[in-house]
Amino acid sequence: MSKYDQLKYLKKTKARVVHQCGYCGEIIPAGEYYYREALNDKFLQFLHARSFCVKCYGQFGEALLTNKSKRKEIKNKESKKLNEFI
Repeated sequence: MSKYDQLKYLKKTKARVVHQCGYCGEIIPAGEYYYREALNDKFLQFLHARSFCVKCYGQFGEALLTNKSKRKEIKNKESKKLNEFI
């Protein structure tokens, strides 16, 4: 847990390019809405913000910010869905 975790929130964004959900690994196509990590401080920047699909946000809500175990499983597993899309 870092000192900036309390400043994080999920911001609803419309995708301009293809993204992958940081929790379930589903593809988020361009034009669809998704939720992205953001910081509630205008002076801090966020380099590696995770993206989450609407389905995962509806199921888990803001708890996605603190859940890291499932994300590690997805990183180790190659995403077949993203490879098929490209």
